[in-house]
Amino acid sequence: MKKVVASLFLCFAIVTLMASTIDLNTIFGPEDLGYYIQRNQMFYDKTGVRVNITVVPYGRDQNIKLIASMLAGGSQYDIFIIDCVEVPMYVESGWVLPVDEWLTEDLKNDAVPFALSGMAYKGHWYGLPWVSEWKSFVYNRELIKKVGYTEFPKTWDGVVELSKKLQQAGLVKYATAWSWAQKESLICDFVAILSSFGGKFFDENLNPVFNDEKGVQAVQFMVDMIYKHQIVNPESLAWTETEVYKAIYNKDIAFGMMWGLPLIDLDNPEISNGPGEWEIGLMPSVDGKHPYSVSGPMGWAISYGTKNPKEAFEYIKFLAGPEGSLDAALKAGIVPGWKSVWENPEFQKTVRGLDKMYEQAMYIVHRPQVPWYLEFSSALQEELHNALTRRKSPQAALNDAAKAAINIRDEWQKKNK
Repeated sequence: MKKVVASLFLCFAIVTLMASTIDLNTIFGPEDLGYYIQRNQMFYDKTGVRVNITVVPYGRDQNIKLIASMLAGGSQYDIFIIDCVEVPMYVESGWVLPVDEWLTEDLKNDAVPFALSGMAYKGHWYGLPWVSEWKSFVYNRELIKKVGYTEFPKTWDGVVELSKKLQQAGLVKYATAWSWAQKESLICDFVAILSSFGGKFFDENLNPVFNDEKGVQAVQFMVDMIYKHQIVNPESLAWTETEVYKAIYNKDIAFGMMWGLPLIDLDNPEISNGPGEWEIGLMPSVDGKHPYSVSGPMGWAISYGTKNPKEAFEYIKFLAGPEGSLDAALKAGIVPGWKSVWENPEFQKTVRGLDKMYEQAMYIVHRPQVPWYLEFSSALQEELHNALTRRKSPQAALNDAAKAAINIRDEWQKKNK
């Protein structure tokens, strides 16, 4: 009889334990899957909270599943990775929970400013930074040495002068290349160049100002680099980052822009034709005083439909807070969004050039943080490409993009009154 009672008690304990186990569900792509599985097991061992993963390639397929989940109540995925340009749309749709109550002053003070602000909207925070990358400016130190330069120019005029010397010396056919296909990559490059001319996209009332004098100067400079100065490979008009990277790895160009931690691959002789020759530099600007580049941070966010918001935040803090980010940086090469990680001696030893990257991190600009960004981006891509292919003047193209922005903004506001 005692054995039966003990057996029943054990069964009851197991059922109770199973019933009390908290499950969190998430969705992301196959990249670094092994790392996530390992970290999820560590989180389970520490907290008893189990995190289940649905693996879907990042991009359109994942977005479709996420949005379908949100429209159905938001309970299918408790936590998810969100891109900085998606934050306003998710917030305005009511799909993501604010994390203000858990975001301590210590966390706010430790965050690299652009990384945390990429997760913010209208005075509230909606996640913790994750993959806090930006486009770094890289140049080949040995190539510019051959024409008498010991450091890269800080101004765009200096860049043009250097580029012509490189080409005249026969070191490269084109000094540089950009990702100016009619795609999101074009917007990213334009954000950096516009900011380097001191321009911005919208005023405080979301009226477009990117078609002002500074915006026109920025686009005109892009056009001039192709046709007047002839320092940009004209195939850039059909290229994304993939083709630009290939040109950099092959040393077909002397400078360009790259996401992530560029020197890891550029120092790898299996990938790069110039290992040890490339350096990180600050983005040039019109006056040498606006060395801004474009951000691309993502973050971990919490679905409005989760039944376990506190546990969800504990998970994203475990994974993406300062301690978790240090682990991810060291073991998975994920760019951290915390000052303490960038200043950590162990992280600083992982790759060359982190000091210059960290300097650039203080000069980062986001793409416009508006809930109608996707529609606006498509319209701007088309008009920028019209200017770069000389179907329209820079002023006309930007004016038309500004009109489209106003229409998109007004239409969105009508639907969401």
